[in-house]
Amino acid sequence: MGSTRPATSVTRSTQRGAMTAEPAWVCAGLPAISGRLREEQRDFVVVERLAYELDGEGTHSFLRVRKTGLSSFEAVRRLARALGRREREVGYAGLKDRHAVTEQWLSIEHLDQSKLSDLEIPGLELLEVTRHRNKLKMGHLRGNRFEIRVRGAAAGDGERAMAMLQRLAERGLPNAFGAQRFGHGGVTPRLGQALLTGEFPRFFQLWTAGEDALGEGPEALLARGPGERMLRDGLMRWRERGDAEWALRGVPKRFLSLCTAALQSEVFNEVLRRRLPELGELLPGDIAFLHRNGACFAVEDAAAEQARAASFEISPSGPQPGPACLRATGQAGEIEDAVLEQFAVSHELFDVRDPWGQKGGRRALRVSLPPESLAAKELDDGGERCVELAFELGRGSFATAVLAELLRDEALR
Repeated sequence: MGSTRPATSVTRSTQRGAMTAEPAWVCAGLPAISGRLREEQRDFVVVERLAYELDGEGTHSFLRVRKTGLSSFEAVRRLARALGRREREVGYAGLKDRHAVTEQWLSIEHLDQSKLSDLEIPGLELLEVTRHRNKLKMGHLRGNRFEIRVRGAAAGDGERAMAMLQRLAERGLPNAFGAQRFGHGGVTPRLGQALLTGEFPRFFQLWTAGEDALGEGPEALLARGPGERMLRDGLMRWRERGDAEWALRGVPKRFLSLCTAALQSEVFNEVLRRRLPELGELLPGDIAFLHRNGACFAVEDAAAEQARAASFEISPSGPQPGPACLRATGQAGEIEDAVLEQFAVSHELFDVRDPWGQKGGRRALRVSLPPESLAAKELDDGGERCVELAFELGRGSFATAVLAELLRDEALR
């Protein structure tokens, strides 16, 4: 970790043994920093920024909470149980990492706020309560502020980190989905693929113990002692009816959707890898992403549009496969088609009416890193040199993309 050696070797992709060139780095030529990440929960702090101001009126109670060591799903589950509400009644704008200290907003309509006075939930602290006129929904998010501590840093790493952050602000940050999107061992996209291909027993087998459990029935899978409640519930339903597809009815729809979304993200990340390091360079046939409003359009003349990309008005985009995803053509289309073939998926595969169906769309290959949000400083923590980083990202972008560049660690992206 933290080597300054340029990434020029050829590596084997983790998906189906495909050979791909290891990507270059936006910060190539600048020395990387060294150190260790996430040794303590407080080393990774995330503060959510909502997309709008709360007006203090309305039927929806908005709760700003600080969670430690909990996923957003688990925080919602615990809060709903403590208040005697259903999980689906709790609104949230985004999903936050489990292995962190995170502040985010949750909403509940028609809540008797007196129930909050003596609320005690392990891992969850209530910071603020107000009201608003609408339910909080996914996407009601401007972005997130990150404060990250890198332990075991070398002397001078604060200055080195700041130089790389400034480079990313100038050229754009690779908009890769973080490793947390893909679950432990990268199994979540495989769950999504099993859903889309109708391999429902395989879905439960992979979820329980990965490929080690392939071929096992519900009884054997339950004997493995799966820890997640919703997995145990699904396996018991499968055992009850002998029908793995019917058992999926007991699995939260949002989790099933998350599995196929992870497969979309895997495709996008591979397209991004193949376009590095020139993420601001338009190719013939590209679909451009307009940063001011998220609109996309087909690039007819890449040379003529390049000035708009240079000013960060637009950027090339990558696919999140599905029927609504605009299709690139020409050189850009060849890259995307090759990646779809690598992962054995098509846009049409996601076009199902089940809870795991996905419409698809486009995502910018790079995003801005606001210069005014950047900070990097060295400090002493218990006799150990650390670098404390601070930056802001828009919604849907991952801090691990920043850390990958600073530490030059391919495993982070």
